[in-house]
Amino acid sequence: MKSIYLDYASSTPLAQEVIEAMVHVISNDNFGNPSSIDHEYGKHAHDVVEACRLDVAHLINADQREIIFTSGATEANNLAIIGSYQFNPKNNFGTIITSMNEHKSVIEPIKTLEKEGLKILFLSSKRNGLMDLKDLEKNIDEETSMISLMHINNETGVCNDIESIGEICKKNDVIFHVDAAQSIGKVPIDVKRLKVDLMSLASHKIYGPKGIGALYINGESLGRVASILKGGSQERGIRPGTLPTHQIVGMAAAFRLAKKHMDRDLSHIRECRTLFLKSIANIEGLVINTDDASTFPGIISLCLPGLDAESIIFGMNSIALSKGSACTSDSDEPSHVLRSMGLSDEEIRGTLRISFGRYTTMKEVSIAAKSLAKVVKHLMLIKGH
Repeated sequence: MKSIYLDYASSTPLAQEVIEAMVHVISNDNFGNPSSIDHEYGKHAHDVVEACRLDVAHLINADQREIIFTSGATEANNLAIIGSYQFNPKNNFGTIITSMNEHKSVIEPIKTLEKEGLKILFLSSKRNGLMDLKDLEKNIDEETSMISLMHINNETGVCNDIESIGEICKKNDVIFHVDAAQSIGKVPIDVKRLKVDLMSLASHKIYGPKGIGALYINGESLGRVASILKGGSQERGIRPGTLPTHQIVGMAAAFRLAKKHMDRDLSHIRECRTLFLKSIANIEGLVINTDDASTFPGIISLCLPGLDAESIIFGMNSIALSKGSACTSDSDEPSHVLRSMGLSDEEIRGTLRISFGRYTTMKEVSIAAKSLAKVVKHLMLIKGH
């Protein structure tokens, strides 16, 4: 049987239009360094990059000058957090508030700063994975400098109320950083309306190339983020290094496609989710870990207590799905996200993540649902249920 890909939250295939755009730029004398604007090769590459910067900015209603290209969302998260801290003398930067639901690329930089003496406050989410906004606001004081939270959770699909959190941050004069790696291009984002100061963006989650991402820095904050790398004046001196023109072209092509197809894509994955959940509704003991109303439809976190997710994945060997985040799937540690939501170790061990995308077909959804039901039934018989 042909393999079925249901791990779109981990990464996505390159869109054909993205491949064509990248091949075109590689094949047509676009090898100049975008920073070498003293000759036509460099000028041309520079112009290509700036046109792409505008495309990226358009998707989130930003100014193109507010887009800083990085190697991906992980670097963007590090730059947002460590760069904001390093710009300020230590005694002028106070507490960072975040949650235990965040991606490791947010948690680890923050823990690094904690070792340097910075005060960190990790908040737990509610059982449904959402931040408790009253609890968040209650914990903000005059020492709070930054709040860093993700938009859509990569393991569960839970979607935080970024607009309300942005209002809270604005009211309290707190820097607001959002990890939007999982939401960019999938749901509408307007950084002005959301009152976001810093936003991390990824390319490979929306049919673009790996190795390229961006950090949105609003105009007021542009001079308040220090470079965490040394070696050049590229990207306003915030992110040194030669820009990879072909990857930036691929990212911009993916962002243009996302803007064009967002409504259609969202409608399609809603249909995939509805069919999948309907098809697995009779599986004994199955629990969905999140509430539909607060969850991005493209990600399903489901739990089969008493069974082992690795055994289920092994049994569904022609279907690509995962236990959770790709950055922690090879770790024996229980998911920190699910633990923060209050799941037991047994529930965490029995949790699977299924994620749909633009190229998922209804036939694939049906096959995957039947395969899951068959494997679960087999494993339960073995366990004597």
